[in-house]
Amino acid sequence: MTRSGTYIFRFLMLLVFFAGAGAGVLQAYMPESAEARRVMLDYMMEPLQADQEIRREVLPQQSGVTIFFRTYEQLGGRYYGFKPMDADGEWAIESAGTWIIRRRIDDGEIDQVKVFLQNDTLSFLRLVADRRSRFTRMDVVIAGVDMYRGVFVPLTMERVLTIPFTMLQESTSGVVDWNLLQPDPMEPGYHRIESIVQRLREELPALRDADDGAMDEMGRLVYIKTGQPQEGPGGFNCSGFAKWVMDGFYRPRTGRFLPIEPLKEKHRDYRGTSWSSALDDLRDPYFGLDWTRNLALHMYALDRQVAPETLSPGLRDVRDIRSADRIDHVGYHVEDLRHVLYRLALQEPGTLYLGSINRSFGEELILRQHTHVVVLLPWFDRDGRFRVAVLERNQETGTQSLAERYRGDFIHLVRVEAGRDFDPPPLPPPSDDD
Repeated sequence: MTRSGTYIFRFLMLLVFFAGAGAGVLQAYMPESAEARRVMLDYMMEPLQADQEIRREVLPQQSGVTIFFRTYEQLGGRYYGFKPMDADGEWAIESAGTWIIRRRIDDGEIDQVKVFLQNDTLSFLRLVADRRSRFTRMDVVIAGVDMYRGVFVPLTMERVLTIPFTMLQESTSGVVDWNLLQPDPMEPGYHRIESIVQRLREELPALRDADDGAMDEMGRLVYIKTGQPQEGPGGFNCSGFAKWVMDGFYRPRTGRFLPIEPLKEKHRDYRGTSWSSALDDLRDPYFGLDWTRNLALHMYALDRQVAPETLSPGLRDVRDIRSADRIDHVGYHVEDLRHVLYRLALQEPGTLYLGSINRSFGEELILRQHTHVVVLLPWFDRDGRFRVAVLERNQETGTQSLAERYRGDFIHLVRVEAGRDFDPPPLPPPSDDD
């Protein structure tokens, strides 16, 4: 070995050693397929043949994890897939621990390895050969957003094909925060959110829709603007629905409902401009922002036994997701919402979020307004799959639905810790006069 080669070797060994020092805290819960990949290495490297038949094989491993191996061809590439086998033996790419190895048909070179990190096609890492060295570069994509790009991996592509996933983690842990990317699906906070979602889904069919409708502190259906009883059967608009969800946490602890008037408080000195302030009473462009912030503050104040009015209006704002762009008092891009919620679910298990949609609104005078309120509940299920329940105006939709309806717009988020006692109040039945 040359002197320069010796230095490189020593450097790489030190890099792996020090990176491995922190590997004990990594949550390597993904099923491992290294043994199966070693068994199939010679087959993957043998000369390609025209019209090569599709191969499917079940590969037991000493670890007890059974791997389903499959080949297929697509868009000029031959693919080798290694997937932890389901109980029913079905092939599905969107599975944590699945490895997809791509080999170019024209020259036989293996040019890409893709490893799924969650039971989600939008969360994976991609490894490609570094053209300037013998080693590898890695991209990490979470919830459809690039988290890391071009991370140096001190391993050749051929070596990558057979290594355990933990070795890949160790060799890059100085750059990639693997603990953040791998949640513990048994975290109690996730189970709490899932239980709340199930309860809300049970209640949704009984809810009714009504413009400007909410439940007051006495449990009566009233208009938010005036506080007067609603006409007809009565129900909720988007803001009233969000309050109803919060009442499900508030009433079991206090024996009463949240009052409406404090939730309408305008934080004029905290947000807005001199121009928009002049329109505050005419157009109320910050209603959704103020309403969601006030709901979050009241829940936070209840938990800490302090007065809500003593708290900063933006205390519960979500502003710490640096991998997505954000504007104060406006929010994140709606198209980034799923990614933002993914990061939040990892960082804050057992937390739900109130969102206020900010978009251009009006005809003669177009103004950016907070026009719509949604309730967002993200969690990881027991299979490690990322889930999001999007509830708005008495129905469940989804992050994709929001992105399609509000493309180019923004969503402001505030956080609410999910209490252990959740009991959403029933709607009063329609009166006989309705």
